[in-house]
Amino acid sequence: MRAFVLGSGSSGNALLVESNGTRVLVDAGVGPRLLAARLELLGLELGPGDVHGIIATHHHGDHFAEVGRLARMFDAPVFLHAGIDEERLGQALATSERAAKPRAVELREYRIGHPFRIGALTIENVLVPHDAPHVAVRVEDGAAAIGVATDVGRPTNELVALLAACDAALVEANHCAEMLAYGEYPERLKKRVGGGLGHLSNAQTADLAQKLAGTRLGRMWLGHLSRENNTPERALEVVASAAKRLEVEVLPHGAVCALDVKQTRPYQLALF
Repeated sequence: MRAFVLGSGSSGNALLVESNGTRVLVDAGVGPRLLAARLELLGLELGPGDVHGIIATHHHGDHFAEVGRLARMFDAPVFLHAGIDEERLGQALATSERAAKPRAVELREYRIGHPFRIGALTIENVLVPHDAPHVAVRVEDGAAAIGVATDVGRPTNELVALLAACDAALVEANHCAEMLAYGEYPERLKKRVGGGLGHLSNAQTADLAQKLAGTRLGRMWLGHLSRENNTPERALEVVASAAKRLEVEVLPHGAVCALDVKQTRPYQLALF
């Protein structure tokens, strides 16, 4: 199994997972041109039919806004749950008036908490606290598994169980609580980010890593870092110091990289 981080942060999120001839895209917050350029950096050139499904975790723009254009780019079905806002969905699927005969987008609904398959891959999901109905996912190919958990207001037992069954995971370490408290965000936004329906702080991700000690999880990549309220150095220091027998690496905001996921300790192939 290989995973390609094509965006992680408020400017756009997208993770491509590939195994046994099946490719799925988790989240669609990066536009077609930028996505194609980032794929090219990683040695990939993908077109219609090369991606077999786009998995929507929730409807916030940095994860969902480009779902229509990417679905048409790859001629891929969109897998979404009932919590996706219909107005947001309509906006994401809308096409330019200049588009000639735009390709229709196939929508397939999945049930939160119930696994489903896309080709050779099984996708599990659990609801996590956020200010929009949002899921963390686990993608498994029968041998290896990767978890994706961003935009998480607080750790839950269900999230711990999902990640404990993975070999590697991309987990947010969004902010340093101190930087957020004394930063320039307005109070309303500070409360949203740092509240129980916002994003994980470095300390919360460290607590999550401690709970995962001794499980199947061997490696954690820290993503979705705030550019204003965190630094890669702070995130890595706090989480790595708490993670016992768990390899921790940080993906700076906007990092593009290819990752190899194995049942044993995964290793990073490339970082640009």
